[in-house]
Amino acid sequence: MVTNICLLLEALSIVLCLHYLYDEKFKLDIETTSLLAIYMIIMTVINYYRLPKIYTLLIYPAIALYCGFKFGFDISKLVINNILYLTIVGVIQLLATLPFYYLFDMHDFSNIQLLVINCIAFLIVLFLLPKVKISRVTMVLKNKERILIISLIICLIIIAFCIISYKQFRLVELNQTILLFICMIFIFALTGKLNQYKLKSKEIETELRMHKLYADSFQSLIDSIRLRQHEFENHISTIYSQHYMFDTYEDLVNEQEKYCHQILKENRFNKLLKNGNPVIISFLYGKMIEIDKKGIDISYKIIINDLEIGVPIYKIVEILGNLLKNAVEAIEKAPNLNKIFILMIEIDDLFEIEVRNESPYIQPNDISLFFTKGYSEKGENRGLGLCNVNGICHEYGLQLYFENKEIDGQNWLSFRISNRQLV
Repeated sequence: MVTNICLLLEALSIVLCLHYLYDEKFKLDIETTSLLAIYMIIMTVINYYRLPKIYTLLIYPAIALYCGFKFGFDISKLVINNILYLTIVGVIQLLATLPFYYLFDMHDFSNIQLLVINCIAFLIVLFLLPKVKISRVTMVLKNKERILIISLIICLIIIAFCIISYKQFRLVELNQTILLFICMIFIFALTGKLNQYKLKSKEIETELRMHKLYADSFQSLIDSIRLRQHEFENHISTIYSQHYMFDTYEDLVNEQEKYCHQILKENRFNKLLKNGNPVIISFLYGKMIEIDKKGIDISYKIIINDLEIGVPIYKIVEILGNLLKNAVEAIEKAPNLNKIFILMIEIDDLFEIEVRNESPYIQPNDISLFFTKGYSEKGENRGLGLCNVNGICHEYGLQLYFENKEIDGQNWLSFRISNRQLV
C-alpha cells in the first residue's frame, strides 16, 4: 500500500511539473487520469509480478504521447519539456533524499522513509515550483543556439569531471573512457553547428541592414514617380498645344516625337516598380541611374516577386553589383561600344540573372581567367568581383555561364546565373 502511494505521488509530481512547463493549469481530465493509470499499472506489475525493470522505459513514450495529446505536438517543445521534467523531478527527489542521507546517515530506506521523501518532493513540486515560473526555461531553450551552448557546457563539465577523477584516483574506468570519447565527438559536432548558426545570424543581420539601407531609396523612388505623375497633365497640355507653334504637319510630328521620346527616356526606369522585392528594385534603380549618367545605354527586363530562392538577398545584390561593375568597366575601355542589358527573371521555381555588354569577341579561355582572384587587364584587384560571384554560385548551388553572343551583328559578352542547368 505504501509503495503504491509513493508511486502515485511520483506520478502526480511528473504530471504537475509538465503542466508548469507548459504553463497550463492542472486538470484531472481523461488524458491525465489515463496517464496516471498507465503509470501505476506498469510500476505495479514491475514491483509485484517481477516484470523486468527494463519495462519502466515504456513510461517515457507514454508521457511523451500524453504531452502531445494534452498540450499539442510541437516537437521541439515536447522534447525539451520531456527532458526538463526528468531533470527537475529527479533533482527535487535527490534534494529531498540528501537530508536523510547526510543528517541521519541513512543508506537503506524503509517504505515509510521513502513515503516521507516522496511527500516532501511532491510538496516542493506543488507549492514551490509554480513560483519559479519554469515555463520560461522552455521558451529560452527553444532557441537552438542556446541548446547547443548548454549541451557544449555539459560536455565540458563531464570531461572536466573525468580528468579530475583520473588525477585523484589515477584510474580510468572503461565507462569513463567511453563517456569521454562520446563527449569529445559531441564537442566537435556542437562547435561546428554553433559556427553554422553564427554564420546564419550574420547573414540575417546583413540582410536586415540592407533592408534598412534600401528602404529610404525605395521610398524616394516612389515619391519621385508620384511627383512625375502630377506633371503628367502638364506634359499632355504641352503636347496638345504644340500644333499652335508649328506651321507644317511634318515639323509638328517631329517635335512631338522628340518631346515624347524625352519623357519616355526620363521615365524608362519607372517600370521597375511593377516588380517585387524593394531591396533589389532600389538597388537596380540606383545603379541604372548611376550608369545612365555615365552616358551608357542601359536596357532591362525584370520580372521578379519576393525572390524566395534559397539565396540571401544581400548575396543577390553582391552578384548584381559585381556583374554590373564588370560590364561598366568593359564599356568604358572599349571605343564605340555603349550598351548594357540586364535580365532578371523569377518564374515559379526558376531564377535567372543575365548581365551582358557590347564587347569585342573574347576567347573562352580568356573569359575563364576573369574569375581568377586578382586577375585584371586594368589595375589591381579587378578580378576580385567576378571571383566573388563565382564563390557565391558555388556556395548556394547556382549555375554560372559566360559566353560571347552575337545579336544583330554585334558581339556581346554575357554572364548568366541560374538555379537550373541551362541548355
